[in-house]
Amino acid sequence: MIAVEIIGEIRQLLVSGRLSQRGIARLLGVSRGTVNAIAQGKRRDTLPRQGRAADDLPISAGPVRRCPSCGGKVHMPCLACDIRTNKGRH
Repeated sequence: MIAVEIIGEIRQLLVSGRLSQRGIARLLGVSRGTVNAIAQGKRRDTLPRQGRAADDLPISAGPVRRCPSCGGKVHMPCLACDIRTNKGRH
């Protein structure tokens, strides 16, 4: 993942027109494809969407068992099944 600051620098250099996309890529240590995607507006350069923080996730303790719903070997209750069940409820 490219830092938001680098994406900002790429945008500024593109607007200034002093360097080619290849020159910008070389200067900042990113690929030409990345610079091109930013130039064309195809690169999603927003911050990750806000969801539950890792600290908010429930911590399961106890032995690992097979989840009756998905069949995964997990600490119960199965977090994956819980997320699938609550998907879309906000």
